[in-house]
Amino acid sequence: MARADKKRKKKLYGCDKCYGKGFILQKQNKYSQASLCECFFCEECSGTGKLQFYNDNGYSYLKPCNECGIIHKNIKLYNLACIPAKYYIVDQVDTFIPNKDDTHKKALTYVKEFVLQYPYKKGFILMGPSGLGKTHLAIGAISELTLERGINCLFKEFFDLLNELKKAYTEGTGESEIMKPLVEAEVLVIDELGKGRTNEWELSILDQLISTRYNTTKVTLITTNFINKDTNERLQRESKEILEYRVGERICSRLYEMCKFIYLKGRDFRRNSLN
Repeated sequence: MARADKKRKKKLYGCDKCYGKGFILQKQNKYSQASLCECFFCEECSGTGKLQFYNDNGYSYLKPCNECGIIHKNIKLYNLACIPAKYYIVDQVDTFIPNKDDTHKKALTYVKEFVLQYPYKKGFILMGPSGLGKTHLAIGAISELTLERGINCLFKEFFDLLNELKKAYTEGTGESEIMKPLVEAEVLVIDELGKGRTNEWELSILDQLISTRYNTTKVTLITTNFINKDTNERLQRESKEILEYRVGERICSRLYEMCKFIYLKGRDFRRNSLN
């Protein structure tokens, strides 16, 4: 950010670290983590987020602070969402800067509307080649939902999920401990759907996850480098690039009901950054 922009934001919001949000995001090992900004102070609870009360028997108990309990709760939800450290600067959807292609603008519009209208809008599947900002958009959505709306969200890269399950089997533990948070999250991001060999075991895991979320009407957001059949009718790609080919018609059928399919095209942002 340019120095002039920093000065302007500090003047408007009073703090050049959080710009009035009350929290900051930082890298912490594998994940992005939120914490209260040093400028934050609550006169009611001195910033602890808890107030002490006494019942009729004289016993004390703690309750969330009416003034700042919400920000403490939302920070906790963000920190439980497992957002990769790489995306620590992505605290809202508008951090995504679309290129000149209309598909980027349409994707940004839908994701912004999804957050604003949640839970009254379908989830989404962002499709297209690598490096177009699909993961950025999905993380922007759950960052806003956790930090501003207090929604229980979770991010999971599909290949990492498979590796965690394989490790659990090797160690002789069950899969329920790994799958339970994915099933119970109010909003789940599945990143890189279709990545890997997509053998029978992998598809059974995905089918279990999607079916459970479908039956419990949970919202699912997905990114994938593959495209659906409808999009392919226009693009005429090879069948190996089709999502139905990678994950099967049964899973895709449910996804059509759960999600809006959004195709992005254009040049890899990462390559552009090297020029």
